[in-house]
Amino acid sequence: MKTQENKIEFHDDNLKLDYDEVSPITENKCVIVEADDKSGEEHRMCMESGFVTRTSLVPNSKACSKHEMGCSELMKRLQMVDMRLNSVWYPTFMQGPNCMLYCEGNGATPSDYNWSLAKVVPIVGDERLKYPVVGKTDEYHTSRLDVDNAEKFPGYSFETALDAFYKTVQETTNEN
Repeated sequence: MKTQENKIEFHDDNLKLDYDEVSPITENKCVIVEADDKSGEEHRMCMESGFVTRTSLVPNSKACSKHEMGCSELMKRLQMVDMRLNSVWYPTFMQGPNCMLYCEGNGATPSDYNWSLAKVVPIVGDERLKYPVVGKTDEYHTSRLDVDNAEKFPGYSFETALDAFYKTVQETTNEN
């Protein structure tokens, strides 16, 4: 049996993407649509707002309830129902080996958020005692997400934040 290896290629320039649809959030043509050949489900991502949806995220569905189990309260407050597609859009988050891209804000209005890119930093010495591994005696984390020094991006600048995320991930890839 032959194993296929997935490879991520990085380029020096910013992301260059062709967009498929107009976003119901920003009203600009900035949505990428990808279809899953196995399930037939379509996935959409608005590259300006950072919101995502998929075919199964129908309002008040079990799929939405399940999706929201992994969402922050802010992500749930910012959700947007798209009547044209009959689907719910949520802000995304992305985790890499050395960073995380996530939304922050109050969520009082649909545009009341920003994107934060936080790096993973090592925890050394006695500082580790502040970060015990839950359920394990005398075991402590060796790294943490540095949210205090996260880089901030305006809400509708997701593509810029995503480009910074990939460049940060690339730093780890280049080190290894």
